Amino acid sequence: MSTKLNPGPYDCYAKLADDEPYFVLRAKDPMAPVLIRLWAEARRVQYGDYAKLDEALHCAAEMERWRIAHPEAKPSVLG
Repeated sequence: MSTKLNPGPYDCYAKLADDEPYFVLRAKDPMAPVLIRLWAEARRVQYGDYAKLDEALHCAAEMERWRIAHPEAKPSVLG
């Protein structure tokens, strides 16, 4: 699982093209784990089971744990 201080094996920042758009979901967004699980299931149906999906599901669970540990982290409209 990736964090700002410890990029994981599937961290995309170093691989991004200079002009490539990307989208970030943060743990403080209560929808993030839900959306990650939806993405993982769609990818599993399309491409089969692979380690990146397991990592994504682990990240979703860690986001939920983080939110429990940080109830002061309120989601904001602009991230």
